[in-house]
Amino acid sequence: MERVTDLVDPNRCKGAAQDGQCQNRAEHGSEYCCVHGGRSLREAEEQRGYLLSKMDEKTRLVQMSDDLEPVKELRDLIALQHILIEKRYNLITSDGELLAACGPLNQMLLTMERLVNSCHRIETNLGELLARHAVLALAREMVQIVISELEGIDDYEQIVDRITQRLVNVIRQANNHTEQATIALPPPVGAD
Repeated sequence: MERVTDLVDPNRCKGAAQDGQCQNRAEHGSEYCCVHGGRSLREAEEQRGYLLSKMDEKTRLVQMSDDLEPVKELRDLIALQHILIEKRYNLITSDGELLAACGPLNQMLLTMERLVNSCHRIETNLGELLARHAVLALAREMVQIVISELEGIDDYEQIVDRITQRLVNVIRQANNHTEQATIALPPPVGAD
């Protein structure tokens, strides 16, 4: 138990003692010392801060991985490696710690370089491809165009459903080994 050195210390316990106000230091986040029922909130605050930082990291990881296209697994690893390097660097508080961290930081940077080079090599081999989520968004826009063009035609909903199903099947079957995907569209409605 720590006692206050100054009787007007703002962290002085507000509990009553036999000779007046208690002279113990109040627990962190409380107005009372542990003798007078005060409980420290330090651990809860630290845990909350830790959990919030984890959420920030997850949010940041998602943001970073969205910016790095097109190979999802590698971009996630690159984003994670970037966060780890940043975290390790931010732990340094002195020149001695900087010198001690050179080895681990160098290893992390080499790993980052290998990941980036691998990602670049794969992107080069694949050419410029759209990510699956981009293809799905494109298909949704195409369906909206079809809906707006067919509105007013009898049973246009059934036609849109058939087109949508065909688009979804083509997207599902697509792979990176297809050189040129060709889609056979049905003849326009009313054309013979």
